[in-house]
Amino acid sequence: MRRQFSNLAIAAVVVSGGLFAPVATNVTYAASVKLEAKASVKNEIVVVNGQEKVVGTSIVKNKKLYSSKQLATSMSAAIAYNAKTKVYTVSKKVGSQLKKIEYKANSATASVNGKQTKLAAAPVVVGATLFVEPASFIRALGGDVLADKNLLISTSSSFKTEAKTLTFDGSDKKVATLTANGRQLHSIQDVAKLFNAATSVTNKDVKITQANKTIKLKLYQNTITVDNKAQKVKQNPIMVKGIVYAELSDIVAFLGGDIVPTKTGVFVSTAGLPSGDTFNPQWVDNTTILVTSETEEESHSALLHIPSKKELFTINGTELTVSPNGKLAIFSDETGAVHLADLNAKKITTINSDDDSVKVEFVWAKDGKGAYFIQGEKSDAVSYINIQTGALTEIFKDKLGYKSNLRLSIDGTKLLYTVGKEGNTKVSEGDNSEVIDIDITGTEEQIYLINLSDEKKVAAAVTSSTDNKVYPAFLSNGNIVYLSADPESDNLPALKMLSGDGKKTDDLVANKDILAITVTAQGKIFILANEDLTTIYEVNPDTKKATKVLETKLELTSFTVSNDGKSIIATTPGTNGDTVVFYKNGAFEALTK
Repeated sequence: MRRQFSNLAIAAVVVSGGLFAPVATNVTYAASVKLEAKASVKNEIVVVNGQEKVVGTSIVKNKKLYSSKQLATSMSAAIAYNAKTKVYTVSKKVGSQLKKIEYKANSATASVNGKQTKLAAAPVVVGATLFVEPASFIRALGGDVLADKNLLISTSSSFKTEAKTLTFDGSDKKVATLTANGRQLHSIQDVAKLFNAATSVTNKDVKITQANKTIKLKLYQNTITVDNKAQKVKQNPIMVKGIVYAELSDIVAFLGGDIVPTKTGVFVSTAGLPSGDTFNPQWVDNTTILVTSETEEESHSALLHIPSKKELFTINGTELTVSPNGKLAIFSDETGAVHLADLNAKKITTINSDDDSVKVEFVWAKDGKGAYFIQGEKSDAVSYINIQTGALTEIFKDKLGYKSNLRLSIDGTKLLYTVGKEGNTKVSEGDNSEVIDIDITGTEEQIYLINLSDEKKVAAAVTSSTDNKVYPAFLSNGNIVYLSADPESDNLPALKMLSGDGKKTDDLVANKDILAITVTAQGKIFILANEDLTTIYEVNPDTKKATKVLETKLELTSFTVSNDGKSIIATTPGTNGDTVVFYKNGAFEALTK
């Protein structure tokens, strides 16, 4: 007597999202019709979204067929059999669409999403299971297959192998890629080679050897071992035609590099980006900058090559000032000694170690033969050092201490600085006198000018207002610009221009929340403004027109413009303090981390 079966059997599964998410296996599947074909069934490993799964296979008429039950489980699909029509229906909802394929055993034609389609091999029933040709089955449900040593299955998109161009240390390189389940993986062999690392594959074991580091992975597993320490990877590595593909960020991170998103793709830094609180960027030339970097352990300055994002030279010193021609940088240390860094030869020379006074805010002379600086424990003097002889010359000194913002005019004939008078302190009478009042009237910082062509150098105040004056700088015609802010007022800060003789002051920009200003060597004015987006403008001092240069979602804390006015470097808050970013192709790219 023939055994009776239910008219309808449905298998349903639910899986979590993600490229390598585990596939649920709790599928119930009713017994099927009577045996239609006699064939043996063997279990075989297939790779589904990077994970190994066991699927039954059977060879029928020299064609390898796969268990529809197990394929449906892998694809999160439902499968049903109608005993009356003898039709097997496999369905899966993809977004708002219902993908469906209808089979009849031993028929080489199936209904695939409503269209009659010829199959590469007719499905057959082996035991109680329908076995099918996998490619049409998987693709009908929105996935894809790739035939290799093992069958590879992508459940939600097509496989694609191609060579992609990536930027490594500033140079474009071709890297083999595999797109699987909507994610792009990269060749471990190709990437490792660009890190000067060797790769070997033995069965499922992948080993990368780099200098004194050994990295071990296993195909289709999410664990990586770096110098015997196990860690997790974002995506399981997959091998196709002898090439091992993995998540690019995993490969780069474990090889000691960094990935920088760019407007056109990604940039891979094989040495890793310089790290720490990085600030005070200065242009050396159009492709190189000097920055100061601080960590909890130490502080130093570094020469950075913008195209490769590499450190070219590290200097054990801070607060350096780059010469106008970009060849030298001058600085002083905590002992008062003055040093010269040759940025081309990458060599440090001490030019004066005899004077132990404090020396800060070096400003190069126009001829490059020396530099001006603020000197003294109270920063009360302005002096000059000859870089050839190391000789020091005092330019001007008075009783006003804590001078700052030393600047040289573009023609090299004048210096400016800012300083405020000390407050008047009132103390009580008697042996145990105490401070009872401090009068700070008239202590606001003012701008002072020194005419270097005068035989006797004196400093004259050219302002007397009570506002704060920050970022003072000379224009090419001798006028001075500065940012004026009144801490006692709700008014926006204003960009002001002061005539060279100090007799006339104009507002250039007074309707923007200005955060910083910079003036190039050619006298071009740029401002950083806080608006809906952080915005940089160029300001024409004659027309008072502000022209937008760029805007960004980044919070910028400072910026500097190259001498030709075409490139911009800025700083922005990061996890370890400020990081340095470079504006390229309409977006900022990280140079440090």
